[in-house]
Amino acid sequence: MLKFKICELIKENEDKYLDKVADLEEIVLENMEKNGKIGQLFITGKEDISEYARSENNTVMIAVDDNEDVQAATYITQGQKPFTYNDITKYFKYGDNYKQYVKSLYSSSEAYKKDLLDIYYIKIKAFKYAKEIIMKKNPQYKNILQYLDDEIKNNEFHEKSNLREDFNKYMSEYIDKIHETKRYERFYWTTSEDIAKEFDVNIDKDKVRHAEIREYERLMELEEKEYMQILKKGNLVIHEKPEFDETKYYNANTENTVEIDTYITSPNQRHTGIARILVYEGIKKHIDEQFKNPENSEIYFCSTLHRKNLSSKYVSEFFGLTDSLFVKRRQGRDREVHICKIEKENVNEYINNIQDKLIVLYGYNPTNKKLTNERQIEILKEQLKYEKAQFKRLNGIRHGEHNYTGVLDDMHSKSSKILKLKSKLQKCKEKERDEEIGK
Repeated sequence: MLKFKICELIKENEDKYLDKVADLEEIVLENMEKNGKIGQLFITGKEDISEYARSENNTVMIAVDDNEDVQAATYITQGQKPFTYNDITKYFKYGDNYKQYVKSLYSSSEAYKKDLLDIYYIKIKAFKYAKEIIMKKNPQYKNILQYLDDEIKNNEFHEKSNLREDFNKYMSEYIDKIHETKRYERFYWTTSEDIAKEFDVNIDKDKVRHAEIREYERLMELEEKEYMQILKKGNLVIHEKPEFDETKYYNANTENTVEIDTYITSPNQRHTGIARILVYEGIKKHIDEQFKNPENSEIYFCSTLHRKNLSSKYVSEFFGLTDSLFVKRRQGRDREVHICKIEKENVNEYINNIQDKLIVLYGYNPTNKKLTNERQIEILKEQLKYEKAQFKRLNGIRHGEHNYTGVLDDMHSKSSKILKLKSKLQKCKEKERDEEIGK
């Protein structure tokens, strides 16, 4: 039986729970660092947690004990600005393969070239719009290139630089206003060099008279250089080479993608499966919202995990996020990007499957759903197979069979879980046998 109350943190109960969620972050971080898990959690902070709770796009689910203390929390986010630091989907929208995919969407070369030019012109207008806002916010700089030089000198213009984040945020804001998000995503990386190639002309960007074009090209040159380094260093590979087709994620964007952002549980009062329960309740809400619009045909779930954070990996994979890329973000910080796609026609099956697993594996059944013994056996066998595969993988890492640098202190926990699942499965089989005899 679950000993916690599950609820959503919202404006109306902030006074009661917000401080407790922020305090829980500090407790969890301190405990993780004490156990050598450095860099696996970054504090969101009271102000940003409140912003999540009040946002229409984001969700904060919490587990509360009998004393009204918050013992676990999950943040689920959606609707980030395209190509900002938190836009996970951007990793699939770069390179020759993606460029060829975009070209394939057009019936003719002329139609493609028209959009190429149109969106470049629109992006320059968006750049000008963003620049005006940024310069008003930063009057200490004479011009945008002085600000850029300062960023390069002090922050290496890395993926989370203030200048870069602001440009992407405000350019996206402009694009939203004129309803050009789809084409903006397709042609985000377009530069004068691309235009020169497509139209077979020579363009000397250093001699272009238009100031915004020169400045925009300079920013894109630096951003692309840094982005290429991220992909080159990360090599889009985790422990084993990805076997999935990346093209199925080309249509993922910040509107149709839900990020399982953070889940934390108190080290003093743990409950098996609580992170999964909170994530389940949160994504149900996002699924319902996503498909209120009849034009939406799919939803994507994603997460970014520290490569050594195995518990987060297991939570993500519980929800089907089994396709993953390994990238180095923010000056070489290791991250695994996990993602999955759910078609609209498969959503009910997906939710029912997660619900059944939570009932059988963790006893979470607020709707008192009845499962057959056969279904319970099916779920237990499935989970047992998964746990054995993870144990084998960890054992392989221990003996150097995989290129992995994560911790291996999960072996005992996996062994214990396998034994418990075997015991539970045996009881279900005995019950099934007794029922057969009774017939």
